[in-house]
Amino acid sequence: MPDHRKPEDQRDRLQLKDQIDHAGSNINDSTHRAQSGMPDTRGMGWREIGGVILLLVILLMVYGVYQMFFG
Repeated sequence: MPDHRKPEDQRDRLQLKDQIDHAGSNINDSTHRAQSGMPDTRGMGWREIGGVILLLVILLMVYGVYQMFFG
C-alpha cells in the first residue's frame, strides 16, 4: 500500500483542508479544548503521553509534600 493512501495520511490531509477552509472554527475548537482541562494528546506517541502522565504524578507528589510540611 503506498504511503499516501494510509488512513492516517488521508485524515491529516482532510483535517488540514478543513482548517484552511474554516479558519474561524479552529479558534472555537481550540477554546473548547482549552476549557476542558485535558491535554490534547492527538498525534502524540506513547512516550510523550507517558511523559505527560509522569509530569502530572510528580506534580501531585510535590503538592502532597508541600501540604505535609506547610499545610
